[in-house]
Amino acid sequence: MLQTPRQLAARFERGEIDRTEFQSQMAIHARELITEIEEDYQNPLAAWIESRLARAAVKRLLRKHSEFRIREILTALSEATDFPLAKHIWNAPHPDVPLHCFFRIRRKPILQILSIREEAEIVEIDVEIFHARNRARIVLKRDVDWQLRVPSFSGGAGWA
Repeated sequence: MLQTPRQLAARFERGEIDRTEFQSQMAIHARELITEIEEDYQNPLAAWIESRLARAAVKRLLRKHSEFRIREILTALSEATDFPLAKHIWNAPHPDVPLHCFFRIRRKPILQILSIREEAEIVEIDVEIFHARNRARIVLKRDVDWQLRVPSFSGGAGWA
């Protein structure tokens, strides 16, 4: 699985990969972004509709939950080593990137948080992921430093 830019940068800083490997992996991410930008340019109406749907989904979540909480959840998902859509949300902790940018309502692969429930150190989220109507519940737990962490997704979690 391709690592996120944040994971690649951490490996580079620890000396686990050299500059050439870091740059080649980052180039893959850049090409994927450019491809999506080109798709949006070729179909601006679909891009506009996707943006409006994502903004509406975020607005619904913000009625009950803070932006900080939503970013914290997205960050925990992006840091999970085996979360399949981490490459789309790796920069969730950056407050200068609007929240709606992380939600993919119609664009494949779909990623949308439908609901959030919190109880002490446990946060449960219902997500729609990969395809419409492919819903899952993810349980995040706080560690001793009170940071949200995601248990492993492997072992038949149904990510396809």
